[in-house]
Formats: sequence, structure tokens, C-alpha cells
Amino acid sequence: MANDIGVSILNSMGANTFDVSTISKTLAEADVSARRTIIENNETKYNSKLTGYDTLEMAFDGFMSQISTLMDISNFQQKTVVSSDPSVLDATVTGTPNNGSYQIEVQSLATSHTLASQTEFASTSSVIGEGTLTFNVGGAVSNIIIDATNNTLSGIQQAVNDAGIGVNATVVNVGTGYKLMFSSAQSGAGNTIDVSISGDTDGNDTDASGLSRLTTANMDETVAAQDATVVVNGLTITNSGNTIDGVIEGVSLNLKSSDIGSTKTLEIQNDTTDLAQSVQDFVDLYNALDDIFNNLGSSETDEEDETMGSLNGDSALREVKYRIRDAMIESIPGLTGSVQSLADIGITSELDGTLSLDTSMLNTALANNPEAVGKLFAASATATDNQVTYTGSTDETLEGTFDLTVNIAASQAQIAGASIGVGGDISIDGTNNVLKVAVDGNTTLDLQLTQGTYTRADLAKEMARVINNDSTVAGAGAKVSVEYDDATQTYTMTSNKYGSASSLELVSGSFLTSGISGLGVTAQTTGTDVQGFLENDEGTIYTFVGQGQDVTISSILDGSPKGLEFTIGGTATGARGSIEFNRGYADRLDMLFDDMMDEDTGIIGNRMSNYQDRLDDIEEQKAEVDERYEALELKYRIEFGALQTLLSEMESTRESLASMLTTSDE
Repeated sequence: MANDIGVSILNSMGANTFDVSTISKTLAEADVSARRTIIENNETKYNSKLTGYDTLEMAFDGFMSQISTLMDISNFQQKTVVSSDPSVLDATVTGTPNNGSYQIEVQSLATSHTLASQTEFASTSSVIGEGTLTFNVGGAVSNIIIDATNNTLSGIQQAVNDAGIGVNATVVNVGTGYKLMFSSAQSGAGNTIDVSISGDTDGNDTDASGLSRLTTANMDETVAAQDATVVVNGLTITNSGNTIDGVIEGVSLNLKSSDIGSTKTLEIQNDTTDLAQSVQDFVDLYNALDDIFNNLGSSETDEEDETMGSLNGDSALREVKYRIRDAMIESIPGLTGSVQSLADIGITSELDGTLSLDTSMLNTALANNPEAVGKLFAASATATDNQVTYTGSTDETLEGTFDLTVNIAASQAQIAGASIGVGGDISIDGTNNVLKVAVDGNTTLDLQLTQGTYTRADLAKEMARVINNDSTVAGAGAKVSVEYDDATQTYTMTSNKYGSASSLELVSGSFLTSGISGLGVTAQTTGTDVQGFLENDEGTIYTFVGQGQDVTISSILDGSPKGLEFTIGGTATGARGSIEFNRGYADRLDMLFDDMMDEDTGIIGNRMSNYQDRLDDIEEQKAEVDERYEALELKYRIEFGALQTLLSEMESTRESLASMLTTSDE
């Protein structure tokens, strides 16, 4: 180095002068070159480390994104429904049905009551008349005022549709003129439309002129109101709509067409679509991680692969490998039955640490018990009480067993009527058929029960029908059930919702004031939210107040079950068994990867943060070296500039003396 600097300086010097710029730069560089080399070597080393750690992070992220299906236990609980004739009926899974086969005959579809005016009108702007239209739709009565602002055919159509009373109005061009059509928004035999008029401007509310042309008597029934009728495994069922819930638990039937006398088969099966491939991906990606570890830790390097050998001798890489293998070796407690380990589904470890998969064993396990397979991979919980169901957890939820105690069981809002005594059928007429209630805070219109004579059980069905068909109640997703108890001669009305958000109020109406049902006007009653506590093995208690039947252990609590989610059914209070929460292998690896990548405490994340800090420091060091170089260069320029000036002056003096001597000789 010294020889190089010397040569550079000598080359920059002439006979009487030298290159100040070159000499200054050369001397300044000589001063900082050793420091600059150290910095550049460190920068290369740190970048190489970060490249290796970045490769690990991308490998972890890629691994988890590819196997995310395995981390959700609900994916192993999926069901599928197969219909032998989808043109007649199919079905949708809405809950957790049991596997099974059902024989179903669709005898009729539900239809919506439709009326069309007998009168043909010349145009959509034809004036019909003025007055008040009164619609009774399945017992719900609504009035619409028709005046000069909306008395045309199209005006009445818009007024009815804007009213939101459960009737769809349509103007139809029949070729020779226009007719007005009213259709019930809801299908079913109970949702008939009856239209009456009051205050017709022609003075007659029942004739075939003016607004009276839109009364039921002056309209044709083009489609009768009809219930759907199906026979399921020999049991005949009627329903107001073509979507039928509750017949098969956890399944919604969708009726497409009737086919009397022909039985179709509906099969409920485990849906294991893509699960086998996800498990294969788990094995393949786990083995790929091993290849990545070997590449990063290699003692060799490759100019075309900057990651190769980037973590050679790195203790963090060794610890990562050990921690991953430890996570895979540790058993999952609480598993019972034929699937308790990875080996039970065909996953075994080879001598080199890689995994192999027997697909035949896997497919058999998925076919027989997919949920058991899921517990090997996903976070899950098992309750000893079959009315307690795990629904979720967070990264903060720790594995463990917790005893469950229920202090208050979740309940539904319920109103029980007084006994109406022993007797026969009940007659409903114009003096006792009006009912108004509020369900879960949603108040109905003045509802009208269909007039007629009912058995006591059928009257319960009629009450439920008119309430559940109310547009406000149905639109909010609220619903009631009404039951008659022969033993106590009482009617009981119950909201379908659980918890403090569940409420019932019998508001008004002649049906309530008549006393024929034992149900009278009452103040609002509400349900209760489940309350209780979990207790861990150390005796620490974690209290909870649920929402209805749903419980989430607060994430604010400092304890092992924080974030655990489950539902508690039934009415029993006191000790309700235990809940054991465990994490499967995919979930464990996800937690482990997150832990290792934490920039404050993680074995990889913390090192990445430290090396990035070092690189940031190196940028400062490089700036300091550059500043020193520039200062030295300036210093040398000044010094050698002064020397150059002095030499120039000496040369000038020499030349002057020489000239004087030459002149003297002459």
C-alpha cells in the first residue's frame, strides 16, 4: 500500500512542479482506506446475514399461507349435500348436520298470492280514482291514501311499492291495455291479499268504477296463495316458502319444482374437498424448510445464489431448526379414538428429519373422522359437556384444561299466558282478531288473525305465522314460537333469540283484551345472558358474562384462557364439566414462527432488527469517513498548494539569478 502511494506521488511530480490534486487525494485516501475497508466488509457481512434471515421470514410466511386451511378446525367440520335431482330440490348447509340419507318427494311449491285488475286501462297515466286503499296481507293491515298526487295507474303502483307493506305492485301491458297487478311479497297459503276501499270519490266503495276497481271483488286471482308440501322420509311437511329450515337439522331445503310420486335422495356427507392436498402441502413445505436450512447453513457459497451459506455457523439457524422439530415431536394431549398422532394419518419422520405421507391412510382418516384429523393441525377445544361448543381462540390463548361453572344460564324472552281452562276449539272473528306485539325491540303493525275456528294447537301456529310474517319482524331477522300446553291449558310465546337482546312485549289488540288465549297486554320481558367462570389447574378463576349463549373470555384478563370462545347451551347451572384447549401442529408452527420473528424477543426478528441497526450505524460511519476524507484532502490541497507556490517563487528567483549572471558575463 505504501509503495502504491509513493509511486502515485512520484508520478504526480514533474521536474519543477507536482499535481496537488492527485497528491491530496492519494494521501487522504491512504489515511481512511483501512477504516473504509473494515466498514465495507462489515456491510457485506451484515447484508448477507439479513438476506439469510429475510429468506427464513419469507419461507415461514409462505409455509403458513399455503396451509391456512389446516389452521381452522371448522374446515374439518364442513358438510356437503348432494341431491339426486337438483332440478327438483337441492339444499344448503346452514349448521352442523349429521351425515345421513333422506328420501324426499316435492308435491307442491309455495306460491305468492297474485291479483290482477279486471279493468284494462288505456295508459299508465290513466286516472283511477281517489280514496283509501286498505290492504290485509296475511293478517297485517295497512292503509294507503290515494289523492290527486298519485291517482294514476303508475302513481298507485309507486305508492303501494313505496309503502313497504309486503305487496309488490306491477303495471302489466296485456297488449290491448294495461292492468295493475298486486303480488304478496311472501309466499304461502297464509299470505293472501285482500283489498278494500273507503272514501271513493265516486261515493261508492264497492262498485266497479273509480278506485273501487282495485278491490278484491273487482280483481282476478291469477295465482292462488299456496304452501309448499314435501314428504321427508314419509313425514308430510308444509311450509309457506320454498326454502325450508328445521326439517333436517343444520340443512336448508331449496325446492325448485314439484314432482308428485317421484322420490329424490338427499345425501349429507363430510366435505373433505382440498383437505388431503392441504395435508400433502404441509408435508412438502415442511421438507422444503429443511432444504432451505441446509442451503443457508452451507459451508459453500454460490455467486448465483446469494443466500447460500449466508447463515453458515449461525447459532440462530441451529436453534430455529431445533425448535421446529421439537414442536413437531411434542404430542397433543386430550386426543382420543383412532386419530391421536400424525402417524395415525400416515405422516411419519424419516432418519434425515424429513416427513413422508401415506396418502391411503390419510384418505381413510379423512373419510372416517375429518374433525379428529383437524385437531392434529388446528387450534381446538373439547368439552366434556356436549352442550358446550368451542368456537374460537386468539394467539394469546394458552393450552390447558379449565373447569366450567355456569351461574346463570342463557335464556330467551318468554311470556306465558293464564290458563284458559278445559274446552274445545277457539273461534276468531272481527271482534277478537287484532294483535300487536314487539319482538326483540321490533314492533309489528296491527296484525289480523285469519277469521275462523281453530284447534288450540292450530291457533298457536296462526299466532306465530302472523307475527313472523310481519315485515318489521322478518326484516330484522327476529322470530317467535308459540306453543299450547294441554296439561296446563296455557299458551307460551318465546323469542328465538337468547340473551339480554331477546325481548317480547304484548302491546295491544282485541285478541289480547278478549282473554280467549290467556295472553294479555304485558310489559316487556327479556332474556338473560349466560354468566359463570372458568377455573384453571392452579385455582385461578376467570369470570365471564356472555352475549346470549356465546362466551368470549376477555383479552384484557391476564390469564391462560384469554380469548377463548365457546357457546353454552342448555339450562343447567353449576358445574358443567371442563374445556380442554389445545393447539395442533400447524397452529403451533404459526405461533412459533410469529414468536421467532418478533423484533423485540424473537431469535430471528431480534437479530434482523440488530443487524439493521448496525447497517444504519454503518451509513453513519461511512458518512464520517467521507467527511474525514474531504477534510484531509482540503488540508493537503492547502499545504501542497502553498509548497507549490513556494517552489514556483524559488524557480522564478533561480531564473532571475541565472539571467543576471548571464548578463554579467557578457
